[in-house]
Amino acid sequence: MKTQALHRQAMELADDAFLKRFKGENGDAKSIFYQAFLKEKEAAFESILEKIGEPTTSVLFKSAASLALNCDELLEAEKLICHGLINNPPYEIAEDLRNLLENVHFQRHLNLQGQTLDSSEIQLVVAGKSVGYGVAKSDVIFDRIDALEQITYRTVERKQAKPFRGKGAVPKVLKLNFQPYMSVPRAASMAFTIRLGQNYQTQLDNFSNSKMIIDEIIENIELVNQAKFDDLKEKIKDESYYKNFISLSKELAPDGNDIKLVGLSVVRDGIQKDVEFTRTRKEISYYSGDAPLNIVSEISQNKSLELKGVLSAADGDKNNFRLNSGGKNYIIIVPEGLNDIVKKYWKEEVIIKGTEEKQNTIRLTDIDPVS
Repeated sequence: MKTQALHRQAMELADDAFLKRFKGENGDAKSIFYQAFLKEKEAAFESILEKIGEPTTSVLFKSAASLALNCDELLEAEKLICHGLINNPPYEIAEDLRNLLENVHFQRHLNLQGQTLDSSEIQLVVAGKSVGYGVAKSDVIFDRIDALEQITYRTVERKQAKPFRGKGAVPKVLKLNFQPYMSVPRAASMAFTIRLGQNYQTQLDNFSNSKMIIDEIIENIELVNQAKFDDLKEKIKDESYYKNFISLSKELAPDGNDIKLVGLSVVRDGIQKDVEFTRTRKEISYYSGDAPLNIVSEISQNKSLELKGVLSAADGDKNNFRLNSGGKNYIIIVPEGLNDIVKKYWKEEVIIKGTEEKQNTIRLTDIDPVS
């Protein structure tokens, strides 16, 4: 059948394109993806003429749309997804097509769309079912903006070789030079331009502007998204700063429900660089593969626990708090680096993971809100 032959040709081209992309030959990859897209598009429409039926036809439209997305043919991808949905596909494939449509919209919003960014600016884009045409649930937006702000301050302090600040407010000089300033969100998406600092910056140790900090943040978030925790650990050698970056990245990451995609964009040498943060917070941990990093190695012989409860009764001097779980109170010891996150969930129901140091006393290793 003609459909089968066209599909086979498209997949051969797609395999070649993915290989080119893996080798970093992005220009050649995009050109081959375009050829593959044309073949798969033809195969999808040919399947209608040959009356092949479902689910094959909708799968072909989904595949063609995905290839269109890979070569930045966003309008074509959108049209093909609509064709796939019109054919009344099975539920699972319909969901795949809708998720792919979210990716198409995300890619469109990720583009700067006539906006310009200077070296001290970053674009933040969020997408998901809690984001509509110029509107969104406030907490899912501002929680991520707050996480990005905390990441910024911590990155500046680390690059200045400052000891990790376990207590106290952000120094005023940091706020003066690196306070994020947010633009009005652009319609049809939650796309913000965020500028670090005012139009002037005083000379600080090791650097004089925001570009270095933005580039550091982008590179490190990309490592988290790719689960390259060993590489991140090599860059952030200080244990407290490392734990802090991972925990704040979890707050920035998609939850896989309300927010499915988070995008960060910068412009360097006239070229837009994007990080598509798609790894969900549940997929981010302090572990590399199956082996724990040394943040828990000294207590790895102790019993691991997971508890659900409400945070209360903090003791700032001892850096711990109380968790009431099932009518029983536990003392939760907060390691340096996780303080920023624990504060956020005060008086809220959470799931904590940790290791038992003694009866009813747990050393925290991770914390997540109850969905």
